[in-house]
Amino acid sequence: MQIVDFTTAHTEQAMQIAMQNYNEERKYVPDLPIMENTPDLTPFAKNGLGVAVMDGHNLLGFLCCYEPFDNAFSIQGLRAVFSPMGANGTVKEKRAEIYARLYQYAGAKWMKARVKSHAICLYAHDAEARAQFNRYGFGIRTIDAIRGMDEIVMPSCDEYIISEVKPED
Repeated sequence: MQIVDFTTAHTEQAMQIAMQNYNEERKYVPDLPIMENTPDLTPFAKNGLGVAVMDGHNLLGFLCCYEPFDNAFSIQGLRAVFSPMGANGTVKEKRAEIYARLYQYAGAKWMKARVKSHAICLYAHDAEARAQFNRYGFGIRTIDAIRGMDEIVMPSCDEYIISEVKPED
């Protein structure tokens, strides 16, 4: 396996992989529409932020993103990138290993671009990809906010005052 920059030479094979990944997800979610074509990946090749894993002339996987943007999550100065659905994908064999190699190389590239937050869309039923990115800390940002939708029954707390803390406090 060789890791290289994602270029326009990779777009045709990448679009095929993206379509295969989409059709894998359709097996779990048949209500997803049948897609004839995947979106054009050329803009991702041109921004210089994508990476590809090759085996000879065969593309095994790719990880691309939009241009970095500032103030992500309304956090002043937080620069982020976003890899939307279809802008990343791998062949089925050795998926976790391929994604690991892709992210190692892409993450280093993105850090050089002063990007501190990385968001990557994955298919909900791709357990192997999700597990690999969880090992890298993805999905942890809001994990403390995830809970059941059942009612929280709490006694009244009249002795507490809830207010914003002033900087001097």
